[in-house]
Amino acid sequence: MRYLFIFWLVLGSALPGIAQEGLRLTGKVRLLEPMILKVTGVDGKEVFSVTVENNQPFSLGPERIEPDVYILSFGETKQAIYLTNREVTIKGFYDSRNPGSSSLSFTGIDEFMELSKWVPTDLDPQKRTVKPEAKEQLEGNMYSALAYLADMTQYEANKMVLEWIPEKNRNTASAKWLAHRVDSLGKFAVGAQAYDFEFVDTEGKKVRLSDFRGRLVLVDFWASWCGPCRREMKSLLPIYEELKGEDLEFISVSLDNREADWRKMLEEEKLPWVMLWNQEGFTAGNEPNVIQRAYGFYSIPFIVLIDKDGKIIERGLRGEKVKEAILKARQGK
Repeated sequence: MRYLFIFWLVLGSALPGIAQEGLRLTGKVRLLEPMILKVTGVDGKEVFSVTVENNQPFSLGPERIEPDVYILSFGETKQAIYLTNREVTIKGFYDSRNPGSSSLSFTGIDEFMELSKWVPTDLDPQKRTVKPEAKEQLEGNMYSALAYLADMTQYEANKMVLEWIPEKNRNTASAKWLAHRVDSLGKFAVGAQAYDFEFVDTEGKKVRLSDFRGRLVLVDFWASWCGPCRREMKSLLPIYEELKGEDLEFISVSLDNREADWRKMLEEEKLPWVMLWNQEGFTAGNEPNVIQRAYGFYSIPFIVLIDKDGKIIERGLRGEKVKEAILKARQGK
């Protein structure tokens, strides 16, 4: 997550800062308690930090930096922000107990304000993508900074932005981050070999994805506490009944943290296909579990279709798209 939920942080003035030999951070902020203000790179390297006191002036720098996206930390609040070698001032009020009530204004962040215009607003990271028009509006590593701010989880969306970056601008921290992200996402993109998971079935036996090689396999990741998951499973039933055959297998993988919750759902729904339980459960937030990392999903339900050779055909399927994907795969398209 790139902390885009706190855009209140940059809704103030964006007047030009003073060009100089390095980044300089100055200001005076009203606080409920002293806060640590810190700037770090996306690679974790600290640029500088200072303890800010209530309504007292502070000043950091100048420090020569590579213009790029950095993480600005104010107490427990973090914001990814594009910074250059100029003076940035911060003024206003910061509420450490309720950050959403804060009111801070910045100057000297013109590039960041321009980038913000192109950040996709879709709440689902799997649906976010940068508009192609951004290619004509930005330059250099501002593209990788945009990808970092956008926090897109689809391989194609990130690869598109990476290809916009000139070779001479690919050594910056955000460009290296984006290249690594594209490489990682490519491991579970359409056409990639699906991760060969192994989970227990209703009888406690271990079942592997590769046990079904030679068949189309629809894998549904869900949890009993997830309302949309339960509704999606109900919508899968008529599709299964209509399309079932020796060439097709449905597998539902529960990400319940407790086996009892999974088994209770089994009794309630009585679904006719393979039911497995991932004992690791579902990990919300910034630390996805092994299976989430392997398939690149951060919310459920998540449905993926795998071909007879174990390669991913479609991912992120929902509703009628499930039926369409299966029929298309059967036709060899």
